Amino acid sequence: MEFNDNRAPELNIAVELSQELEAFNVDAEVNCRVNKRAIDLMRSSGLLAMTIPAVYGGAELDVLDNLKVIEQLSYADSALGWSAMIYSKTAHLGAAMPEHWARQVYSHQGEGETQVCPITAGAAAPTGKGRKVDGGIMVTGRWAWGSGAYHADWIAGGTLVEDNGEIVRLANGQPAVHLVFFKREEVLLHENWDPSGLRGTGSSDFEVTEVFVPEGRWMVLDGITRVLDTPLYRFPALSYFAAAVAVVPLGIARRALDDFQVLVSANGKTGKSSKTGNSIVQFEFGQAEALVASARHVIWGSTGEMWNQIISGTDVELEDKRQVRLAAVQATQMCTQAVAMLYSAAGGAALQGHCSMQKHFRDINAATQHRQVSREFYRLAGGVRLDGESPGLL
Repeated sequence: MEFNDNRAPELNIAVELSQELEAFNVDAEVNCRVNKRAIDLMRSSGLLAMTIPAVYGGAELDVLDNLKVIEQLSYADSALGWSAMIYSKTAHLGAAMPEHWARQVYSHQGEGETQVCPITAGAAAPTGKGRKVDGGIMVTGRWAWGSGAYHADWIAGGTLVEDNGEIVRLANGQPAVHLVFFKREEVLLHENWDPSGLRGTGSSDFEVTEVFVPEGRWMVLDGITRVLDTPLYRFPALSYFAAAVAVVPLGIARRALDDFQVLVSANGKTGKSSKTGNSIVQFEFGQAEALVASARHVIWGSTGEMWNQIISGTDVELEDKRQVRLAAVQATQMCTQAVAMLYSAAGGAALQGHCSMQKHFRDINAATQHRQVSREFYRLAGGVRLDGESPGLL
């Protein structure tokens, strides 16, 4: 589904570099982090500047275009797509920092063609504790799920801040979650990432102890704060985050379809020898393909509608956000179901460590554990519509 007339150059670059990036990242599963050569190539080719504001030297790419790049990178390798998603999500949030700090964090480094964009990663969960001091806040905390932090220049962590012993709160009484940005050298990365899926994302814990953060080097996750009034940053942060997470499983599922076809062509069969078995394989492949195609329409349709509203000047309403969040969950579930079908249809071949179907199955089921695409959101969305429950997660 296309919602703009021109295909972004970054998407063409992602397609052209896919094989090279995948080759660079072949050791990510073993090392439990993305290979630095792959990160350097994505950075130098502009694929990590998609949501960095143009005024700071970034690409400020349209929402649909940058999500398609993440999908394409996920098609090449799940860890590459996941890392690009984290970096893009953090930059989208970080653009709401005061200009002085946002410019310091996100302005490109180097001269001329050697300029490279900075990389920011982090976790928004408010497991950090801060207290106000002269000139800023002092922060201590440990955060899980630090995807991509090994290669980041800045690492952000959600923090609750105390002022004179009281938690700083929003106007509605809820605690104000500060997304605080730390220099990489201020952060301790723990070597504790050894999962079954998405192994290459390097999503280890990270920690800081009594780190001073100067006044304003943070943004508050209140859904309202906006420094730059351009379409990309008018797109609701949580809506963007959910859609960005969802297109990673979409890329994985697309790759699984293609890899399954190669597997069948190479073997002539998939462990099922009878005509009936072959017909079942054909049926399962067709159903899986339909699920992935439906997932693409769900996520691009809902996200595209919101993007068109924003660029046309129409206000985004609560229901619009709810629909995007539902689309992200539903697309993820359909893609996961499709990969499960393909894994099953591959038979015994899928049990071999070298078979990509095994990796796709592990990776996509790991992705479903992310809160932004959790099945729990079905209940939350239903509660908002049926019983007027708090829409805070939208």
